[in-house]
Amino acid sequence: MTNIKNSQLIPVFRWLTLIGYFGLMTGFYFWYLWIHPLEKNLISIIILFQIGPLIFPLFGLLKGRVYTHTWSMYLAIYYFCVGVWYAGSSAEFYFGLYVICTSLLFFVGTMFYVRLKSKARAANQESA
Repeated sequence: MTNIKNSQLIPVFRWLTLIGYFGLMTGFYFWYLWIHPLEKNLISIIILFQIGPLIFPLFGLLKGRVYTHTWSMYLAIYYFCVGVWYAGSSAEFYFGLYVICTSLLFFVGTMFYVRLKSKARAANQESA
C-alpha cells in the first residue's frame, strides 16, 4: 500500500524540483537583466557565476535521472547560501528571500524524489 502512495508522490517531487530549478534560473535572469541591471562589463561575469552552474543539471533533471537529482542537491545548498548572502543586504532582501525559497523547493524536491525513486526501484527489483 505504501508503494502505491510513494509512486504517486514521485511526480509531485519531480515537479517541485523543476519549479525550484527554473524559479532560480528565471529569478536570476530577471533580477540582473531587468529589475536590478548591472554595469555592462559585470553582467557576463555575474551571469556566468550565478546562472552558469544551473546549466549543468538541466538535461538530467528534465529526463528525471536519479543521479542528476542526487548531485543537484549540492547546487541547491549553494544557492541557499547565495540567497542568505543577498538577504543580508537591505537593498536585495526580497530577492534573497526569493532565492532562499526557490532553493529550498529545489532541495526538498530533489531529496524526496531521489528517496522515493530509489525505494520504488528497490521494490521493483525485489518483486522481479
